Amino acid sequence: MHDVLRADYEACQRIHSAHGKSYYFATRFFPKELRLATYALYAFFRLPDEIVDNPLTNYPQKELEDFCVLWRRAYADPHCLTESTDTHAVLRATVDTFHRYHIPYEYSESFLAAMIQDTWKSSYANYQELEQYMYGSAAVVGLMMCHVIGFEPRALAYAEKLGYAMQLTNFLRDREEDLRLRGRVYMPADELQRFGKDDKAFMKFQIARADRLYDEANEGIRYLHVRGRFAVRAASDLYRAILRKIEKRDYDVSVRVRTSFLEKIFLVIMSRFSV
Repeated sequence: MHDVLRADYEACQRIHSAHGKSYYFATRFFPKELRLATYALYAFFRLPDEIVDNPLTNYPQKELEDFCVLWRRAYADPHCLTESTDTHAVLRATVDTFHRYHIPYEYSESFLAAMIQDTWKSSYANYQELEQYMYGSAAVVGLMMCHVIGFEPRALAYAEKLGYAMQLTNFLRDREEDLRLRGRVYMPADELQRFGKDDKAFMKFQIARADRLYDEANEGIRYLHVRGRFAVRAASDLYRAILRKIEKRDYDVSVRVRTSFLEKIFLVIMSRFSV
């Protein structure tokens, strides 16, 4: 790997370590070459997400569309990326990762379409509609990681479920923050209406759904290459622990729940006995 590309991956690692605490912790248990690919993909996901949540202008959709154009140009010809910015570094590393691991290009378009949807859509009528959004925002992450790790074809359906489980966990943890700061409700409107003022029952229902998804997803880890199974199970368990923290808070998510470093260590040790 030449020096510029090495520096690009290091830039991706800095972004990952700064923003993805639980996922970054689990990534440590991949072999080095898989860690580098994971850093690149995470940073690629993070940049559009930052545009959506913290746009530099009053036109986030235009900012995202410009990012999409740059990504498409970079994928066709990475030599067009000549600047020493984080954006160019991330895209160079991501193009290298996509080509190195033969990741289907259409996954990137599904992800970017979900990010653009965030600029104009702020609510979801039912779970089926929410799941369509989560396919692009999260399930394709699992599908990309399958290609990085190595997989049997039947692993893909399980990877999608893990993406849904993790994304639903994020939505529950960030529920009040998303509404207060961004005016978004990533919860099915028909289910909110069904539970009415009984918010605790609503949260219990959603957590049970996420737990089922984790259970189903974990069954498919055995279809991944052995080199990546432990890290994936660790990531699954670390994210799932957020649900238990929400329960201990009596379903109060007005302050973001987090797992401590010691809790992460314990969870990872327990994960080792599950693969």
